[in-house]
Amino acid sequence: MSRPTALRRANLEVSLKPFADFGAKTLSSTVARIFDDWSVLLDAAEECSVLLWASDGSEILDWAGDLDQEFEWARFIGFNNTETAPYGEWKPPRRRAVPFAEHTPTVTYRDLARLVAEIKAEGRRRGIPTQVGATFDPGPEFAPSEFKYHRHPEIVARGEDVGIGPIIAMVRHFSVLSADDHAYAAFPTGIPEGTTFGEFLGRQAQDYLAALGFDYLWLSNGFGFSSYAWSELGESFDGERFAAERTPELRERALGFWADLSRHLTFPVQVRGTNHTAGIDIGADSVPALEVYERGYISSPPPNSPWGPLNEDFGIEITGFMSRIAMLPADAEGYRFRFYANDPWFWQQPWWDFYHREPFDIYLPLSIARLDAHGRTQPPDEVNVLSIDTCHGVLDDRCGREVSGHVVTALEARPDEAGPLVWVYPFREYHHAMAADPTSINRPHFEDWYLTSAVNAGLPLNTVVSTDNLAVAVANGAVDGRVLVVPAGALTAAVVEHLRRHAAAGGTVLAYGAVSAVGADGREFLGLEVADGGVAGTLSLTGVDEAGSGLPVAHAARLSAGPVTEVAAPGGATVVASARSEDGERVYASDRPLGQGRVMWVRGSSPVTYSDPDDRGVRHHQAPDPERYAHPGEVMLRLLRRAGIHVSHDLRGPASGRVVQAIHRHDNAYWFSGYLPDTTTSVRLRLPGGAPLLQQREAWMEEGVSVHQLPKSFHVECRVLVDQAAAGVVKCRDVAPFPAFMTRGISVSGLSNARVTVLLPRRTGAVEATVAGHVVDLNAAPEPGGAVTWRRDGQDVIVDGLTGEIIVMWEERR
Repeated sequence: MSRPTALRRANLEVSLKPFADFGAKTLSSTVARIFDDWSVLLDAAEECSVLLWASDGSEILDWAGDLDQEFEWARFIGFNNTETAPYGEWKPPRRRAVPFAEHTPTVTYRDLARLVAEIKAEGRRRGIPTQVGATFDPGPEFAPSEFKYHRHPEIVARGEDVGIGPIIAMVRHFSVLSADDHAYAAFPTGIPEGTTFGEFLGRQAQDYLAALGFDYLWLSNGFGFSSYAWSELGESFDGERFAAERTPELRERALGFWADLSRHLTFPVQVRGTNHTAGIDIGADSVPALEVYERGYISSPPPNSPWGPLNEDFGIEITGFMSRIAMLPADAEGYRFRFYANDPWFWQQPWWDFYHREPFDIYLPLSIARLDAHGRTQPPDEVNVLSIDTCHGVLDDRCGREVSGHVVTALEARPDEAGPLVWVYPFREYHHAMAADPTSINRPHFEDWYLTSAVNAGLPLNTVVSTDNLAVAVANGAVDGRVLVVPAGALTAAVVEHLRRHAAAGGTVLAYGAVSAVGADGREFLGLEVADGGVAGTLSLTGVDEAGSGLPVAHAARLSAGPVTEVAAPGGATVVASARSEDGERVYASDRPLGQGRVMWVRGSSPVTYSDPDDRGVRHHQAPDPERYAHPGEVMLRLLRRAGIHVSHDLRGPASGRVVQAIHRHDNAYWFSGYLPDTTTSVRLRLPGGAPLLQQREAWMEEGVSVHQLPKSFHVECRVLVDQAAAGVVKCRDVAPFPAFMTRGISVSGLSNARVTVLLPRRTGAVEATVAGHVVDLNAAPEPGGAVTWRRDGQDVIVDGLTGEIIVMWEERR
């Protein structure tokens, strides 16, 4: 039987806790159970890999070449290394590390090598090529580390070093080691003074991976990108100012690490990345990700961060993921989605504790796609599951069955064309600007935070295209009819020409960010100019119907790429919203026609601020008070209505949760996937062709939009759009297809003099509808003078004048 190939690779992450001992029988039975529990996911993949969380990476640092040497493994629950105070806060005894079981086995390197061999052998027995990866984590959490926190504390970065106060202390990738006389596999007489950590790790890992049979190395928790991977503060941003003067040195040292590592390590390197976007990484740490990608130092981009369920910020998970896949590293075959199912080190087990078996954080990231160098839609082709065991070493087959089922279901409807909104991401331009003018690092930091706020306000974003690939996507029609969402940092003369062609042909461009650093071509394209002086602080907005909730906007100039300085150019843009303060008035949002399309712009304001340092020197991340200030991202959503896309909410209160969603396309249908943190919130939707009806659901039709009471998680097909003036409940249902050669049937009821658009699959044969008890052939022209008329528009059927119910049947050809 042939194996389906929905995925290129399935990656299962596991600690050593499930192995009661390391005898041959236990290794064989436990590995077999792993493959059994996750068989649904593995059957959907061409290849498998198992990523082993043996310790915290110190097993690599301490490796002396002796397979019979024992090593300290991650056999704990809770925080390790607390005696060296690495967490930036005091950890009470109940949260400190304790062994996960009364009796835990000792583990030698030979035991680990035998486990690696058994995993590969089980893969061969099952007919699926299987690799095994080793892990390096820079932090203190997973296991005691003599190397990091006692023998070589000089390699550990502390927040006090860069003025951000106490924060978790992790290994700084570009650190330099002091001498020691311990014997290591790659340094048998000890470490010479001044050895870079990149060289040391590279040489040690090369020997370790080869000796134990590993196939690749995974760098965890932002290692190689930031020493403060969990914070948007870092080496070049302390919450108050951007230290652009440090950027050249930081870039040089970071690239030095990667050069040293790759010089000595021939195995592929995979990375977890930080919790943020590529642009926020530039602002916070001057991270040179472009060079890391182009020089082939990593085999794939960082996946989505697993922090969504920890901090409830799923917007930053989505924008972080999309920003890092806009480009792919040299020779990368694809990219991965990572799901945080269990935690093998701490009390939380997300599938049970955080998600409560709700799959939104599976369907939402798997609705994401990029446009490649040929303009083709490229969804994720790898899945990582962190982890398949709990902190108590439990392998729960329910987790494997349930998570695998949702992943495979998502893959059945994965994106096959661009969604309604396409983020044009200037991955290259942001990094080139940082290298040429370090004072520019505040711009990507702000622009990515602003788009994140729009996603958290409901912006239905699922597709990203790099500026490198934009020209092809525009030329081959991949973005026809889409709204291109473009940061000001992308508006170079070359990119503006592609955007101009898109708008002239009927497309929409929605730009955002400060225009002050945009060149003349970009300003003329937007129809804006920059005035001397600007407004900041608490800004009142006029044009509230289009641009806000009536509350003022909090605009912190230092975090928002400066004050608002934009004004309309003579004969240029129409002002949609103005921002006022006691210092004057400036344009906050604008719109202008261009050819058959339009160009819109919103200035935007940072959705985050930072408190003054507390008594420990820490600045705390804050969001504007929703009782006092407008949600910054909502302004973009209000402006988007001018392009026929409406997303709004009926909130019980200003702090009520808004939907985080993506709308993607699969086989000509729309798919709505996402998360509603507050199920008392109603969501109002409209697309350019009408208000969407979701399969098997009811919607309240009102003023041209459909109002939905969505569940916590949703992943729902939409093949029907409705346009009607009358208010009322409209239902959309699948019905049994009839006659026998038909393959699908949909019923829409509750209509009142409506226009209904049915989005048919691409390989459709016969199509007929039942209206008022009469069957009509939708492939044929309607009879003249009939009350109900219809026409074909490509794969869509548009039926006018409908009242009551319509049932549409079709034959789908495979």
